[in-house]
Amino acid sequence: MAYLAIVQPDARAAARITAALGERHRTAVFETWPELERSLANAPPDGCVVDVDHPTREEALSRIRRIRQAHPELAIVAFADLAGEEHELFKLGGLGIDGVLLANPEYKPASIRNAVGRALALARAECVRRALEGRYSPVGVRAVAWAVEHASESPSTETFAAAIGHSSASLARTLRSTDLPSPSRVLLWGRLLQAGAYLARDELTVEEAAFRLGYSTASALSRAMKREIGYRPSEIVQHGGFGFVQEILFPRGLKRRKKRGGPGKVIHSFTLASFAALQSLCPPPFFPVPTGAGAPVRASQAIDQIIDGPLRQVHVGILAVDASDGRTVYARNAQQTFIPASNEKLLVGATALCLLGSDYRYETGLWSSAALVGDTLPGDLILVGTGDPSLSDPTWASGETAMQALADSLSASGVRHVTGALVVDASAWDSTTVGDSWESSDLSESYAATGGVFVLDDGELTVVAAGLRPGEPAQLTWRPEGTADFVTTDVITATADSATDVHAHYLPESRRLVLDGRVQAGHTDTLSFALRDPVRQATAVLARALTERGIQIDAGRRIEWDRGVPVGGDCITGEVASCASAHRMAALRSPPLGDILAITLGNSQNWIAEQLIRTLGAERGERGGWTEGIDVVRSFLTDDVGVDSLDFELRDGSGLSMHDLVTPRAIVHILQYMRSSPQAEIYRDALAEPGEEKSTLEERLEELQGRIWAKTGTLSGVNALSGYLERDDGHEIVFSILSDGSTLPYDTVRDAIDDIVNILSR
Repeated sequence: MAYLAIVQPDARAAARITAALGERHRTAVFETWPELERSLANAPPDGCVVDVDHPTREEALSRIRRIRQAHPELAIVAFADLAGEEHELFKLGGLGIDGVLLANPEYKPASIRNAVGRALALARAECVRRALEGRYSPVGVRAVAWAVEHASESPSTETFAAAIGHSSASLARTLRSTDLPSPSRVLLWGRLLQAGAYLARDELTVEEAAFRLGYSTASALSRAMKREIGYRPSEIVQHGGFGFVQEILFPRGLKRRKKRGGPGKVIHSFTLASFAALQSLCPPPFFPVPTGAGAPVRASQAIDQIIDGPLRQVHVGILAVDASDGRTVYARNAQQTFIPASNEKLLVGATALCLLGSDYRYETGLWSSAALVGDTLPGDLILVGTGDPSLSDPTWASGETAMQALADSLSASGVRHVTGALVVDASAWDSTTVGDSWESSDLSESYAATGGVFVLDDGELTVVAAGLRPGEPAQLTWRPEGTADFVTTDVITATADSATDVHAHYLPESRRLVLDGRVQAGHTDTLSFALRDPVRQATAVLARALTERGIQIDAGRRIEWDRGVPVGGDCITGEVASCASAHRMAALRSPPLGDILAITLGNSQNWIAEQLIRTLGAERGERGGWTEGIDVVRSFLTDDVGVDSLDFELRDGSGLSMHDLVTPRAIVHILQYMRSSPQAEIYRDALAEPGEEKSTLEERLEELQGRIWAKTGTLSGVNALSGYLERDDGHEIVFSILSDGSTLPYDTVRDAIDDIVNILSR
């Protein structure tokens, strides 16, 4: 929390100010100016709130002038009674006052906090301005200071540019000429500078700092800090916060410090001289490419050489545009449709984020249709399924752990006996478990995991198989451990020179998953398969957890798929939460959608994407099904985003279907739309980045670390990459590269796509 000095002889006014500020800041009240000045000499505060009529207006203004000259970094807020003297505001402004509180008995605490908060932001912006003055152009210095001052407002680049007196394009050019990055990145740096002050000086938690700066989660702010500065929030605090961040972003000599944990390259901005030299040698859109004659060629020619060379037998479509003005940088087959693979998740993720909001959370609740009598719950215990995709790692150690936590909550409420049944209300979703156009060979694989309204462990069965002695049955355990007869094993231990090869076959007539094959002797392998009967197995896991906690359920368990089925009292399935006699006994809430989307896009998690599209059907359509969810996505993209309805065809949410189709033009349109939306930062942060652990770009495009945020896509014969790219000159490119129909090795196509991205980056 910031340290604030208050000069206020009126005890009531002082009490009102300290009461408003006390929860967020440390305060010290002084009755006289000399007391304040002595305090400034010994332990300078971050800011002060001073009465400009104490003891007289003339003396107060004289004192303020002297303090401002001696302490230019201090945030000063004037507490004044200017009724009928509004012209005096100009005089206060001339003294360098950072904010004004007009004396008013009705002044709300929030208004006092906001005025002080704005003054602190302005003072920190002034610190940056003084530090950068003379090292960058006046426009560049003003731009950075403005970004710091307005960091908590999450302004758009258009608002930013207008405030500096430029268009977005002209501001980008001006910043580039003064060795500063793009406007969007300068805005990001402003937020990170304020974050440094919030964390170190103001002693806020990462969650509190993230909230004030418009991030949906603490992890989103942490990722931004790690990406741009190379340090985590805790490390930044240890190094001093605001000043440390400033030195990293704007080191003396204009050389940026090496980022910790990076690929071993020095990340730096050009000096003005080297930048000018590069511009003279390689004016956009030229860049040096080795050719037979050794002369530079156009970027478009270099990309053409790749498509017409290594990729000549592949169907390729590309569109890259300048994000600031929509100018086409490169286009090839941009209007043709391609199989998008996991680029499909860009469409579903954008729709979910915009329609549900980044703070949307799933809730898995246990309800009753009657009040608790002693330790007995009359009637049924009802779990209302919502399709929560977080009942697994990393939110919980496992799905069983999540169910144990839910059972613990119910036990803590005093329930020991349920006279009815454990009923899973699954009526909000249909019972379909796999996409209607998925290939049958995929259905047992974990990447085609089974969805549903109440599912644990990402719809996967994780099997640990140990080979003992050749010829003997292998030892198998699995998670989640649902119904006793669900898994049947016929796996043997093979010789030590045989590879482990286990297969899963689901038998719908008996609702059993049969595992057969072999496990190498002396080895233990962990294998994953699609669960294929997820709701029934999750129900069994929950029932076991309740029993283990001493909760007796008289009538067993059942799953109700239809709406309108009575479940006690006046409650029916599909309307339990709104039932007058219903009581919520316990519940689990998921992380916010922004965090869930980071796993979906960054790690390319198929199962969560399918849960999201069916959630859209449940929340914005009539039911949680693929048809309803696809209709919601289609309507949003055509009606809200403005994508041509002929530019895409959806059959699922993950892109696993070979019947999904989309044009590069549609993906770029969606990316551009999201870039200017209120969810822009969350959407971008959810994409994969080079070097980001567990992301699909962790070991790709390391030379562009901190400059590319993108979504990969891979199926047999399909390879895609789309996202945002910051060029060497600071301009941001929105791009989509789609390819299908390939018989080439995956690595060949992937490397060619990476080469194209590197060309676009120059």
